Amino acid sequence: MNKIRLLIVDDVPQTRKDIIRLLYFEDDMDVVGEAGNGVEALQKINELMPDVVLMDINMPQMDGIKATERIRQAYPEVSVIIISIQGESEYLKKSMVAGARDYLVKPLTSEDMALAIRTVYKQQHLRSTQDISTHVQIASSANRPTSESVNNELGHSKNPGGRELPAADGREPVGQWSDEASSQGRSREVQPLGIITLVFCGKGGVGKTTMATNLAVVLAQNEKKKVALIDLDLQFGDISVMLNLTEGKAISDMVREQKELNQETLTNYMLRHFTGIDILPAPLFPQDAEYVTPQHVGIIIKLLKESYDYIIIDTAPTFHDINLQALDVADQIMLVANRDLATIKNVKTSLNILDTLDLRDKIRLVLNRSDQDLGVEIADLEKGVGLVVSHMIPSDERSVISAINKGVPVVLSNGTAEISKSFRRLGEKMISGKRLPAEKQSKALINRIFSL
Repeated sequence: MNKIRLLIVDDVPQTRKDIIRLLYFEDDMDVVGEAGNGVEALQKINELMPDVVLMDINMPQMDGIKATERIRQAYPEVSVIIISIQGESEYLKKSMVAGARDYLVKPLTSEDMALAIRTVYKQQHLRSTQDISTHVQIASSANRPTSESVNNELGHSKNPGGRELPAADGREPVGQWSDEASSQGRSREVQPLGIITLVFCGKGGVGKTTMATNLAVVLAQNEKKKVALIDLDLQFGDISVMLNLTEGKAISDMVREQKELNQETLTNYMLRHFTGIDILPAPLFPQDAEYVTPQHVGIIIKLLKESYDYIIIDTAPTFHDINLQALDVADQIMLVANRDLATIKNVKTSLNILDTLDLRDKIRLVLNRSDQDLGVEIADLEKGVGLVVSHMIPSDERSVISAINKGVPVVLSNGTAEISKSFRRLGEKMISGKRLPAEKQSKALINRIFSL
């Protein structure tokens, strides 16, 4: 079986790695190359002759729209799929006019991307076989630019095979439409809400990081929502592992290298993930945690609140100064519980401490692995801790572990799983501003329901 040959074009190396990871288990596909801009993409197409190009829009030297136009002219046998964080119809229209065969909005699931690739490839194959002689004639004459026109527009040079190529140092400004569209988009943006959600439990291993990561991705899937994810488990944070972040700097690097924390410096240290979220990772080495102070955390959260709609904070399972600072400024605290006695005991202890800090009104009890029967009934758990469960997330160890190993959140790697649906329901309630009803109520506690 001939595999579909793919070229990934994006100016962010981590995004290219993430897309390759999403497609790793597709047996009928093969990523044959990567490119960081449109000029490089044209060179790679000439060398590798892929079937389908996955193209970002906003890139240096030559943007995705201009590159798609060149590909349509010079390589009509190659199909382009635009992948962008921009979901506006204006971008879609420009992409289709340029010759793109499909337009996908980030974040994507592996299923969505694979389906689009197969569909586009099949359509291109049918067009080729229906009238191959006409196709060859068009490809060799009418649609292929002359050497003179290519040299005038891109500064091409010829390779030994005679194919026109962009000069290695050729630079072309991003199309004017991109800047105009961006400015129009910014003018339509609403002021960020700056809702801070902190995920906490006094015991490790309950699923805090999985919940924080997937909730952030779900919120980012909502149009126009800017989401920041912070890992405040400064010694043993796992968000970088969950999202396979191998490049970039951590929160400790920022506070050590910058004398002043402001919007500009914070933006430079936030890592943009292909899912659309911006991440501030925990230090790589546990000893570097000592460089981050509660004052740093307070300033960082304040700056994020000014520029993001949602800030999701993952935390260490302890009440130290860093967590106390974050707990104090949080708008809501998701207290994660499981149905085992050790976790319930720690949840009860955490509630007592949060009570003394006058933070109880912020707490929303979220039951993870809710369908695991560990001998403690949900009603008994609610009575024991004095709160009714606000949301339940089912257990799906196979899907979660597989997602962690891929470095892709489960809501994307297995979007149809019940656990993914539960994360989406939780995010949708937060976005809509509706109160989240308790999944199960105890009559004795019916007046003590807390919801998001």
